[in-house]
Amino acid sequence: MWKVTGRWTESLSARDTSPDNWVVRGRWIVAVLTAVLVSTVAACTSDPKASEPGVHTSTTTSAVPRIPGALGAPGCHPASPVTVLNSFLSQVQGTGQGATLWGLLMFPHALPARIGDQEKIVWRMTGTGSLSMEAIDPAGTHHPLVWGPDSHLSSDWDKPGDEWGAGYRFDAPGCWDLRAARGTTTADVWLRVVSRSPST
Repeated sequence: MWKVTGRWTESLSARDTSPDNWVVRGRWIVAVLTAVLVSTVAACTSDPKASEPGVHTSTTTSAVPRIPGALGAPGCHPASPVTVLNSFLSQVQGTGQGATLWGLLMFPHALPARIGDQEKIVWRMTGTGSLSMEAIDPAGTHHPLVWGPDSHLSSDWDKPGDEWGAGYRFDAPGCWDLRAARGTTTADVWLRVVSRSPST
């Protein structure tokens, strides 16, 4: 057996071939082979995408989108959603079939709507053509408006569509369907109406 040193070769000494020295060399070789084997296994089992630039293997959960409140449905199940616009006015969002409908509730009293009073609502509806409106009471009877719809030329209310004003007078408590039609599109607001208290 030969050991290479630089340009020269020399025979192994008797010390190099002793049984104890072979044990040491054997342990060293086993350690080196074990390290090589572990490195090979780790390289084979690692995710190849982890070493690619720009690829991240960690999983992240995207933010869950906020689910808006449900629009109104027949019988006020649920009633059309009402939100506060400012200190004096509230607005209601309709349920449209091919159009959007918003109402600005300009009542002469605090909500909710009540029987006997003339209730003014400013409407914004998308679509084309003239607007026709009616009120359907809890029993299904159709009622004309007290006045309107009257077209408004301009407004700073930031809802889509053209604008009209309309007047209503409710004669029974319960869920009323305020229906709007424009061209071939329709939309509804389901509004709860209450009885007037004896003191008002």
